[in-house]
Amino acid sequence: MDEGQPDGRFIPVARLTALDARGRAVVQVGDTRVALVRVDGQLHALEDTCPHRGGSLHEGDLEGTLLHCPLHAWPFDVRTGLCPWRPDAKVRIYDVLVRGGEILIAASDRVPGR
Repeated sequence: MDEGQPDGRFIPVARLTALDARGRAVVQVGDTRVALVRVDGQLHALEDTCPHRGGSLHEGDLEGTLLHCPLHAWPFDVRTGLCPWRPDAKVRIYDVLVRGGEILIAASDRVPGR
């Protein structure tokens, strides 16, 4: 997890204690549900809604860095937001910062490939 000082791009979204036993949580940022997922000690943030059928990604199985949609198992890499099966399928990712037990994400999200 990144430690450091936030700049104006980062907004607080949760505390580390909000993560469940699997290292996951969902937060609301404006109109967007964002999944927080810990993989090998690194915290990642990505859009929680699968573009295929709208499944909540945080509920899916995690295999390495691939988080699978619980509805039809489409995988999304938590680091990039890309689906290795379908190059046109992607979800937004957010930069993450952890400071004093507080999780902050970048206020301006990015879409892979743009």
